[in-house]
Amino acid sequence: MSNHTPGPWEVKGTWIVNSHYQEEIATVVRVHGEDVEFKATANLIAAAPDLLEALEEAVYMRGIPDDDEDRNGYEKRLMAAIAKAKGETG
Repeated sequence: MSNHTPGPWEVKGTWIVNSHYQEEIATVVRVHGEDVEFKATANLIAAAPDLLEALEEAVYMRGIPDDDEDRNGYEKRLMAAIAKAKGETG
């Protein structure tokens, strides 16, 4: 079960919104940098729910071991990315 606002998300100007309900999820603020960097950052944030779902599916499809010691480097990176997305890391 997820604790984040359900996707899909999309970029609307400086806002990240839930595509179904058009509710604001986040505002992307440009502190410095070019428009290209700003847009790339907003797109990455908007893709977060889809990326998390794909990572979780990859873990399921690969049958990744529960014990971290039995995982290869790729599997450890998958699990670390999922934990980071869910706020389960330090």
